[in-house]
Amino acid sequence: MEVRDGFIVGIFNYCDRWCETCAFTSRCRLFADVAEIEAKLDPNLKQVVDAPPLPEEIPPPPPQWVKEMIQDMNAAADDPTLETEEHRRQPPPEHLLIEARADDYFTRAHAWLSARAFPLNDVADPCAVINWFHLQIVVKVHRAIRGLAEDQPSDRDWPADYDGSAKVALLGIERSHTAWLDATERGVIVRSDAEGFIADLAWLGDALECVFPNARAFVRPGFDEPDEVSMLVAREGAL
Repeated sequence: MEVRDGFIVGIFNYCDRWCETCAFTSRCRLFADVAEIEAKLDPNLKQVVDAPPLPEEIPPPPPQWVKEMIQDMNAAADDPTLETEEHRRQPPPEHLLIEARADDYFTRAHAWLSARAFPLNDVADPCAVINWFHLQIVVKVHRAIRGLAEDQPSDRDWPADYDGSAKVALLGIERSHTAWLDATERGVIVRSDAEGFIADLAWLGDALECVFPNARAFVRPGFDEPDEVSMLVAREGAL
């Protein structure tokens, strides 16, 4: 686990984006950046936002080689004739079926939820769980499938990003599956309404497990490193 300026590097790449339920918001650079943007838009915090930075907070200018590298990257990105091999690669048909099933689950779940007035701000409510993850699942499935198709194993020496995305999708599928069952047991949702969605989730989970057999073993920064997090907290407490 890499920590930079108090933030766990990359933790936001493999989370479910449900910040209200997350124990790592104080360790997340993305959460801090979003909070800063919201503060800038709040007129009550204008004086705080506009306060000049302390001298030690001013970063040094980037070296010349960094400036040149950025210029080269921008020039390459603006070249309309550039078409890399990754851009030409497409997932195989059986993987596209997984994407299609995830998209269909999202579309039907969204329509079903929109037609009902469920309270969706209570994280303990199974309907709130269903609502949160029905979009997150399709997004992570898409990223995993496309990442696998475009992967170049020889060009990296770190764990495959697609396995991390697949793991987040699997966790979202499991939480959604449990939420549908919980809602039917509470009598909030009629069993016949839930059966089709539960079948979708079971199929998606099995399919992802087959395509991404190493997804479960992917170590997400912070979330899957309890010992490292404990040592980080202990070190900071000793300061």
